[in-house]
Amino acid sequence: MSASVLATTTPDRTSLPSIGPREPAYVWLFLAGLVLTVFNGHTEDLGIPVPLDRALLALAVLLWLLDPARERLRMRAFYAVAAATILWTTLSWMSTWPITDTSTAFALLDRIIVPLAMFPLGAAIFATSHRRELLLRTMALIATYVGFSGLMQYLGVQSLLFPRYLVAGISQGANSRPGGPWLAPEPLGMVSVLAIFMAGLLVHVSNHRLWRVVGAIGVISGLVGTLVCLTRSSWLSAILGGLVIGLLVPRLRRWLPMIIIGLLGVGTLLLVVFPEFRDALVTRLFTERSVFDRQNTNDAALQIIQMLPLFGIGWGQFIVQNVLWVRQADDYPVTTVTIEIHNVFLSRAAETGVLGALLWILCFATGPLLGLLAKPNSVWARHWKLVGLAAFFVWVVPSLTSPNPYVLPNYLVWLVWGIAARGILIDLPRRSTNA
Repeated sequence: MSASVLATTTPDRTSLPSIGPREPAYVWLFLAGLVLTVFNGHTEDLGIPVPLDRALLALAVLLWLLDPARERLRMRAFYAVAAATILWTTLSWMSTWPITDTSTAFALLDRIIVPLAMFPLGAAIFATSHRRELLLRTMALIATYVGFSGLMQYLGVQSLLFPRYLVAGISQGANSRPGGPWLAPEPLGMVSVLAIFMAGLLVHVSNHRLWRVVGAIGVISGLVGTLVCLTRSSWLSAILGGLVIGLLVPRLRRWLPMIIIGLLGVGTLLLVVFPEFRDALVTRLFTERSVFDRQNTNDAALQIIQMLPLFGIGWGQFIVQNVLWVRQADDYPVTTVTIEIHNVFLSRAAETGVLGALLWILCFATGPLLGLLAKPNSVWARHWKLVGLAAFFVWVVPSLTSPNPYVLPNYLVWLVWGIAARGILIDLPRRSTNA
């Protein structure tokens, strides 16, 4: 075990070199909360009356706050901007009636408050290489499960789906898409794409052969989940993330042409061997309905911004008021009306006003963006910066093309950004290359 690892542990913990340092309870509770977030929104289908994921995450944060040995966060402009964003959005929500609507309350929690909190928590909780590897291991296991679930749903194999509610996500017909444990294809794709890069990092950094194998399985499962979700935004984010990392890493850059040719060859073989998948892929590539949905809701959002630029219509209110704003266009039809705005930035501006949208953008600019632009001060920091760049595409492409309301993908993206920005969020000791 390296001296930097030993420096982060107490003497009695050094007797367990085979399994790494013993971690505090809040690390395990936090990881358990992330795992259970896979089933967020379906706890009743599991026979659990109360969602446990948020409770475990909250308990983990409380124990971390009570830990006298925890690292102290630097003061950053991000915290002021994040506080202003939460306050402004909360006031926007309170301006609507009734505020007892649980859907808008949980949306505020899961789309604004918790993702912003995940940014500093990523830097503070995953403070050592061992903890960061535990997160990578967890992600590889999640990828294996969701990729397998998505594949079984696509193939229609009911007997291998667990929990049983996943049977409802079995793909039927050319326009149907598997959704894994979320029963929705986009979060399956987002988590799968992010897992490709995080599980790949596990293969690269782990000293344990077993976990390198698990990481490789996670990469393969992530690729499978990305393919079978049949979601164009996930395909685009995977391509962009892969190209950027391939160009930035010298070792990968030399092999990038061969990797592209190999992937194209495998893709062509899949299309030839599995004509059903080819037909579904072609259908999905050229479908126009979702494009019309996007145009209709985005045009409605622009009308709202023009008429109510300061305060908007209120947090979570477009789904209620959209019939008042959607209009028939001259060159494309009105499709589904009772859906959210298919652009997160337009949605923020339409519901919370232009100021609400600017604050949301500033949260990214003063936090994750600065972290990604900062010069990495260690090898591990360079690794996580690359994963953070991939996470950017996983986040921004769906945010431009959908409501992106999904809990786990948003949590993970901001968590990864926090780890990548650890160098600017926490005063790091110069002697340690592990922190």
